[in-house]
Amino acid sequence: MRVTLLASADFALPTLEQLMLRGHEVAVGTQPARPAGRGRRARPTPIAARCADLGLDAEELDDVNDKAGLEWLASTQPDLVAVVAFGQKLGAAVRAVGPWGCVNIHPSLLPRWRGAAPVQASLMAGDAETGVCVIDVVERMDAGDVLASRSTPTRGKTAGDLLEELAETGAQLLQEVLDAVARGDARRTPQDESQVTRSRKLSADDGRIRWEHEAREVDGRVRAMTPRPGAYTCLPDGSRLKLLGGEAVPCVRGHLPGEVLDAEGLLIACGSGAYKVTRLQREGGKPMETEAFLRGFPLTTDLRMGP
Repeated sequence: MRVTLLASADFALPTLEQLMLRGHEVAVGTQPARPAGRGRRARPTPIAARCADLGLDAEELDDVNDKAGLEWLASTQPDLVAVVAFGQKLGAAVRAVGPWGCVNIHPSLLPRWRGAAPVQASLMAGDAETGVCVIDVVERMDAGDVLASRSTPTRGKTAGDLLEELAETGAQLLQEVLDAVARGDARRTPQDESQVTRSRKLSADDGRIRWEHEAREVDGRVRAMTPRPGAYTCLPDGSRLKLLGGEAVPCVRGHLPGEVLDAEGLLIACGSGAYKVTRLQREGGKPMETEAFLRGFPLTTDLRMGP
């Protein structure tokens, strides 16, 4: 099958590799290289970099919907267009170029968590499971029929963990969909619009821990913000302390939110329960286990963390 893959981010790498492994004729379109790093040198997308390793050309597209983009897309003569973490909205002309349609891999169990940050939204909401779907691409974002889906538990996983897992699972699901499309027996399940929830784009402030929240909410936020944009609290001197891991634990009431309850184990009071920090990073420092951090930066139980 001739598949044109529109992709940019790391999440799409397993899809690219699976398509190549399965012997499909693959053309790749990606976002242009952007200035990055301290030197602000142009850096190709992860997909473009991987294509270079594989000896595959990746077309840099300023806008796949403009004349040049559509001409390139038509020249690839795809049977099907697959879009994965691409970063551009697809117009009707793009969606119609492949006779077998245009599909997308989305990391949630649609219709729950349409939008920009579904994995993080799922963790912050305390969902017991999330998953990944292959859907038809339609005019409205993430609203197409579901062609395949698979769920996974969220317990103990960070957003980074889940995105890696769902990228692999999504690549496998896409292969199943391609096989079903080729056989002519692909099943499409319309989404229940009454069950739609939406996730928004994250900002750095989403990483700020609100100690007045329940401990399980604090845990969900830490896992949702790891590795990016990062969960943090502030030491009494105003410097930031990045929280990289921990767990919610029971705690008797009567403590102020943010109060350090155990300086030797860094147990912090929440609105309900407490959060035990197991891994962290001081501003300007390196990630480390809490025990190692406290040896060099001891805390006392009269301290209170906060904004």
